[in-house]
Amino acid sequence: MSKAVIISAGSITDYGYTKGFIDDGDFVICADGGLAHAEKMGITPSLTVGDFDSYRGIVTGEVRRFNPEKDYTDTHIAVTEALERGYKEIVMLGASGTRLDHTLSNIGLLEYITEKGATGYLINETNKITVIDKDTVIKSEEGWHLSLIPIGTVKGVTLRGLKYSLDDYDLKFSESLAVSNEFTGEDAVIKIKEGSLIVIKSKG
Repeated sequence: MSKAVIISAGSITDYGYTKGFIDDGDFVICADGGLAHAEKMGITPSLTVGDFDSYRGIVTGEVRRFNPEKDYTDTHIAVTEALERGYKEIVMLGASGTRLDHTLSNIGLLEYITEKGATGYLINETNKITVIDKDTVIKSEEGWHLSLIPIGTVKGVTLRGLKYSLDDYDLKFSESLAVSNEFTGEDAVIKIKEGSLIVIKSKG
């Protein structure tokens, strides 16, 4: 099955990087102002959702409109739509930027996606972010760093294939022990006994 790609209204300064994450056959959902990004990318969305408080142009295709006084963000609604349509891989573009509240909320949506049995990614020009709750292999990429941010306390974290390893360590949100690790040329292995980790690959 193809994946769902959500385009939100956050910051995109280099549209070139987005081409590597949208394939023919993907189900593209625009979250309100994400339509402006889609236009610049030359993409016609499969679905558009939102209250349209940040986009004033003509909206075509399948649309779901919501009252501005709603409980959830447009990006959250888009994620829910993707999950309800059965997508097991969801990529969010334009989901970070100067609004830190929305950026953090969208990172939180990655855990929501994981809880629903799917895999989510928030990707911008210099970061690839996901949330994991089980043992995972992370592909090594030259010039990228790997950081792990625990959601609460994550028990029994073991790291292999990185410059700095861990052995059965209880990683807390209040410490920066697992920030900015380095690949050694082999894929990284992350093992978890209990909890969820925000995994961030950062360029530079």
